[in-house]
Amino acid sequence: MSNTPILHILIPDLLQALKLWHQDFGFTPESNNSASLLSRSQRKQVPFSGLDASLFSLLGFPADTELPIAHYRAKKDRLTPVLQEHKGAILCADPVHLKAGASEIIMDTHTFGDLSAEEADSLLAVLNQHFAEDGLQFIKGASNRWYLLLDADDSIRTTPLRDLRGKDIAKHLPQSDHIKLHTIQNEIQMLLHSAELNQQREQAGKLSVNSLWLWGGGSHLKARTRVRSVIGGGIQGEIAATVAECRYLASAIEPEETLSQLPAGGHHLLILDQLTAFALQDDLEGWQQQLNKLETTWLAPAEKLFNRGKLTLLLHDCNGSSFIPEKSNKLKQLWKVITQDKPNLMELVK
Repeated sequence: MSNTPILHILIPDLLQALKLWHQDFGFTPESNNSASLLSRSQRKQVPFSGLDASLFSLLGFPADTELPIAHYRAKKDRLTPVLQEHKGAILCADPVHLKAGASEIIMDTHTFGDLSAEEADSLLAVLNQHFAEDGLQFIKGASNRWYLLLDADDSIRTTPLRDLRGKDIAKHLPQSDHIKLHTIQNEIQMLLHSAELNQQREQAGKLSVNSLWLWGGGSHLKARTRVRSVIGGGIQGEIAATVAECRYLASAIEPEETLSQLPAGGHHLLILDQLTAFALQDDLEGWQQQLNKLETTWLAPAEKLFNRGKLTLLLHDCNGSSFIPEKSNKLKQLWKVITQDKPNLMELVK
């Protein structure tokens, strides 16, 4: 057992778009702490990608497991009485907008923060009226997080919604050996396409809710984890802390003090997912500004404590790679300062 806290820093969309941005826009990111840590790291390929899969892997779930996001998210949405009464499966059924590309169907990045409770109730009523005879029920949680209640099924395989924003969905449609999820998905799209509310939204210049994304239907709920605290990540961080039955911090007023007080003998998760919104929009300036904030707020104190031997660090890009930094050699570090040979994030994606 390590005598220092083991801090896992998860930074989705740190490296993923850089090669394309460099090719298309000539963009070279500026970085101090992330480039410094990653450039002196051992890089390991891992059998999972995406923030949700990365989190649940660190919580002890096998990489090929259908993630039980719907179950835990519904608990956070105070739907426990529904879960206790319903003995079957539960899926996240989140409102989305799909748009046709040249030869693909793209998941729009819009998250429907403009959808009112009344609008949500109207669409859910349409769906429940149609699917009632099939024994399916759609219910609403918080912040337009919707769910589908259906028969028990351990064969469900889905892709987290977050992983598909701005991407083709063709190879990621929900599957099951027992339930015709693909048929259900198609019927949902036809119903929503003709819904009067969606026609009103389109006339008002708003995006229509023309589909729901079904995902997160895992039934394996036992975590085998030594995670003792989770910091950041919004609802995903809260879910991770619920699964691990550990402390959750939404943020920290004094990040260095918070990191220095992490208890030894366990693992701690720091979720820095603020780059994603800018990466989805190809907002290079916003992405760079946000990276600067993350480095100043979290990565600089983490690197400082790591160099002093107060933390063990692992960095995860949530795109199939994990990085294990090595302690910096003071002579080598001095030489880099003299020669101004600064590490660059682009070196990690070439």
